[in-house]
This record gives sequence, structure tokens and C-alpha cells, in this order.
Amino acid sequence: MKYLVKIDRIMAWVLFASMLLYFISGYGMTKGIIDQNFAAKLHLSYLTYIILVAFVFHSAYAIRLALIRWKMWNGIGKLLWAMFYIFFVVGFVYVDKVFEKSSPVQSPTSIGNNSAATTSLVKTFTIVELSKYNGQNGNPAYVAVDGGVYDLTGVFRNGSHFSHFAGTELTNAFYSQHAKSYLSKYPVVGMLTR
Repeated sequence: MKYLVKIDRIMAWVLFASMLLYFISGYGMTKGIIDQNFAAKLHLSYLTYIILVAFVFHSAYAIRLALIRWKMWNGIGKLLWAMFYIFFVVGFVYVDKVFEKSSPVQSPTSIGNNSAATTSLVKTFTIVELSKYNGQNGNPAYVAVDGGVYDLTGVFRNGSHFSHFAGTELTNAFYSQHAKSYLSKYPVVGMLTR
């Protein structure tokens, strides 16, 4: 029992420190004040699960103590306590690694398939035309992913985002860091033609 108290205190400090690093790395990643590749790796790969482990242990221990104090640490209380944390952890991992929300925004390939009128409204870009939208000198930052061209001006700073540049085709680079649903937040401005 004495060891659980020590582990709980360590987990509380780990949770505190990792939350600070999570906010700093997230802010640094979006503002470009620290190396973006390092910040993204730290923020998206490591800190998320360190925080999850520390949070689960620290909160589970505190709730266990509360249930004991309230004289609810019996078979049903233990079962509900364990079920909550099992569902919480499994649900978190599922959402992080497996779940991909379908977007209410039309995909670029479905834009042109709706009608002849819609097709005439969709702008097409060649690679050369796309390169003009490089996010520099007042130009918007457009990138192509899966044949769609998206306006990511708010994401790219001076035409770059991490080690990627606006005005290019970034399908593989995009999917190495993001789920497809991430693009639903940004406007589709056209289609990339080959």
C-alpha cells in the first residue's frame, strides 16, 4: 500500500510535466517557435500515451480512495471502477489508432460527379499551376491530397509546414501524420489534373 502512494505521487508529477510539454509542443508546432518535426513527434507520438498512463493511474487511485472512504469499495464498486477504466483506455486507443470519422464535406472526387453544373464550377490545377499557390508573397497555400486541392493557408507559415511546402502534391506526407478526416476542416478549392 505504501508503494501505491509513492507511485501515485510520481504519476501526478509525470502528468503535470507531460501536460506542460504537451501544451508547449502543440503551441510550438503551430507557431513554429521550436523545431516542428521534433514538436510533432513529441506531441503526437509520445506525450499522448504518457499522459494517458499517468492520468489513468493517478485518477484511478484517487477514485479508489474515494470509494473506500464512501464505503462503496465492494464487488459492484470495484467492477464499475474497473469497467470504466477499461472502456476509457480501449476507447481512447480505438479513437486514436482506428476510428476515422466520415466527413460531411464532399470529397474531391465526388465534387465533379454530382452534376454537369457542378463540374463546370470545379477549378482544375496542373502541378505547374498548383506551384503558384506556395503560400509566399501573399499567395494562398494550396496542397494536393488524393487528387483534391485544399486551401491550407492557415496551417502553412511562409509556405512551409514542418518540412513540407505549399503548392505541391502531399498525399503520402499527409497520411504519414494525419487521418483523412483532418482535411474536412479545410475548403476544397479544386482538383489536381495529371
